Amino acid sequence: MSDFAKHPLDDSVPLTVPERGFVSSQPANIWEEGMICGNGVIGANMLSRLLNERILFTHERLFLPMGAPVMPPDQSARLFEIRRLIEHGLYQHATELQFNLSGQSGFMYPDFFVPAFDLVIRSINQGEVRGYCRSVNFQTGEAVVRWTDDRGSFERRLFVSRADGVVVLGITGSKAGCLDCRLALEPREPSDQLNPDSDIAKRSDQMFKEHVTDIRSTATHSSLTYSNRYLKAYPGSIHALEGLARVITAGGVTEAGTKGVLTVKGADRILILVDLMPIYDAGKSEIRNMECALAKLPDDYSVLLQRHARIHSELFNRMRLDLGGCADHQRTIEELMSESTCEKPNFALIEKEFDAGRYNIISSTGELPPNLQGVWGGTYVPDWASDYTHNGNVPSAIASNLMGNMPELMLAYTNYIESLVPWMEINAKHLFGARGVVLPSRTSTHGFNNALAPNFAGGFWVAGAGWAAHFFYDYYLYTGDRKFLKEHALPFMEKAVMFFEDYLYEGPDGKWIFSPTQSPENTPGNSKSQGTFNATMDVAVAKELLRNTIAASMEVGCNQTEIPRWQRMLDKMPDYMVDERSVIKEWLTPLLENNDSHRHSSQLYPLFYGMPDEIKRSPELLDAFRKSIEFKLDNYWRNNQRGFMSFGLVQLGQAAASLGEGELAYRCLTQLINRYWLNNLASMHNHHSLFNMDISGGMPAVIIQMLVASEPGKLHLLPALPGAWPTGAIEGVLCRGRTEVRRLHWTPASIECDLRSNEAQTVLLEIPSEISEITVHGSAVMITPSGSPKQRWLTLPAEHAVTIHITCELIS
Repeated sequence: MSDFAKHPLDDSVPLTVPERGFVSSQPANIWEEGMICGNGVIGANMLSRLLNERILFTHERLFLPMGAPVMPPDQSARLFEIRRLIEHGLYQHATELQFNLSGQSGFMYPDFFVPAFDLVIRSINQGEVRGYCRSVNFQTGEAVVRWTDDRGSFERRLFVSRADGVVVLGITGSKAGCLDCRLALEPREPSDQLNPDSDIAKRSDQMFKEHVTDIRSTATHSSLTYSNRYLKAYPGSIHALEGLARVITAGGVTEAGTKGVLTVKGADRILILVDLMPIYDAGKSEIRNMECALAKLPDDYSVLLQRHARIHSELFNRMRLDLGGCADHQRTIEELMSESTCEKPNFALIEKEFDAGRYNIISSTGELPPNLQGVWGGTYVPDWASDYTHNGNVPSAIASNLMGNMPELMLAYTNYIESLVPWMEINAKHLFGARGVVLPSRTSTHGFNNALAPNFAGGFWVAGAGWAAHFFYDYYLYTGDRKFLKEHALPFMEKAVMFFEDYLYEGPDGKWIFSPTQSPENTPGNSKSQGTFNATMDVAVAKELLRNTIAASMEVGCNQTEIPRWQRMLDKMPDYMVDERSVIKEWLTPLLENNDSHRHSSQLYPLFYGMPDEIKRSPELLDAFRKSIEFKLDNYWRNNQRGFMSFGLVQLGQAAASLGEGELAYRCLTQLINRYWLNNLASMHNHHSLFNMDISGGMPAVIIQMLVASEPGKLHLLPALPGAWPTGAIEGVLCRGRTEVRRLHWTPASIECDLRSNEAQTVLLEIPSEISEITVHGSAVMITPSGSPKQRWLTLPAEHAVTIHITCELIS
């Protein structure tokens, strides 16, 4: 057996602070504060409580069946009425008409993401508990909790194996025979809240009772099982759930009791292997198959950890951020959070949150992308069903997958979107009488658009598929994967374009009219309805989609007859508009006024992922976008005590970084850093509340975009560097054009950059100040002047490392 299994815990050696991770001094009060681990498919959340431990298990496909999906009825023949109402300014009437035609009684969420079951570990202490601490090692994906009482020291270690697909838990003590506990697999406890009598606890309990039945927990001397069935299962949904824990003890005795409880007495060590599986065929049990699979695994914690960590760490260690916080890395996360402020953020905290975000997204991306809660959950009534919310949340969660050097994770997203295409085609046909696809704002187990109500115009939102297409095409730009471009990206992009070909119609001025539309969840300042027309986001998405589809078609060598038509469509797009306050308009019409005191910043979509030429060439538009960000920060975010919602700051930060406005981007970051993380370094939707993975992907994206911007043939170093970061380094930034910034280090007077290109190419290198001197070490690289003192042309060889030294005056 391994050293972990052979030797008792040495209580003279304190818990090691992970090189990249955190140490906390407090256990979880509620499930959102637990230590989270995952392999993308299975999630585990260890509450790290001493005597009544609960480890919550979840599965990426565990969406509670709530009845068969409801297909929107075909209302396309009455689209003209909706458009006529909008033309007459009767926006609420138009919204109500579409809802009434839907036949729904109200807003309908897709199936809820819910927990599976808990592993409960009950024990009794002797004397005062002391020396409590817990930690997560981001490099290995291992969570640890440790404490001491009069019997000695105790430790629990947990990870979810990417290699073996199971949860691994090891329990040790500092003395032989010191482990006594009772183990059971139990239903998720809905009342596990700070206030068990709270409304959410009661609603969770009621939801559980209405949907879950035949709950069974059993125990043998070496195993635990759990199973339940779902009352509202339907064809294609999960029908049941099964879980199995293999319990291996060294020393002591085990006894199987009633009600599924396994009692362990006098053990030296305990190893528990847990698997769980959603069941789609109610007549077919998987318990026996799980038993056989778990029996084949070695009963050696260290061996299991090593083969998991080999996979996990390779992915996580591709990137590193260093802002100079190393002196504080040994401190507890509570200490760092208490000292960090928006005026003076703690550098170590920024670095840890950057790492935590990447860790959280890696751990919650499997066959599916992260839902609102990643792959973790603790309630049967999660906010917004913990679904896939496509009008902002999911794009934020996946925002750093490509630039963050995890391109394979993006395939979980593109595969999921492709799986929704049949539903999306029905949305387009039934709601708009159009070909192509419409991605609704909310999905989970299906893609029908039921996200509408008399006061929520979700049925009018048409930017979803085009926004999704951005990530399909961007995957190609980052990886150069032509097979993906030809077989996946371009076919999906063509379907998204096809919708706009049928949906758009020409206005009196010869420009396209986008009607009906919804700018995500916002209502114009002079209206009482979200139902609108010419939403800036929709226009921006359509422009980007057409340009990218033309470029992809030319790359593949197809669509030669369609390209001229798409170019003509681009020529008739509405122009961006600026209002009387000199901010960008959210609706491209003088008839609808901005409502900038809103959590979404959808009108800034053109700048989320870079700088379009039409904006770059217009000083008026550049100034209007900048003022829009300033207005949002000053008016919505400055005194926003609730902090609703965190990814809105990601949108502002991305746009600010694209503008090269480092100080504005930094203002967004300071709030993200200090207001939206708990002491388990799980990210939140609101100010220190509501477990949510949006900024786990979004905050690293903002930081990366501030430090490196790229497009094919161009690399911009430190495009939005704030004055608070005079020195620093970032490693492993993936760039469009198949280039990697392996390491970027800067001081006030110099830049050093290690580059590697996967193909021989010439790129335009740009920095934010005049280049005084530039030298290159490594393979032969040609440096030629450009038209700007801030730029140089570099001819890079394929597959060779190049180090560039630049003398400049970054910060005076």
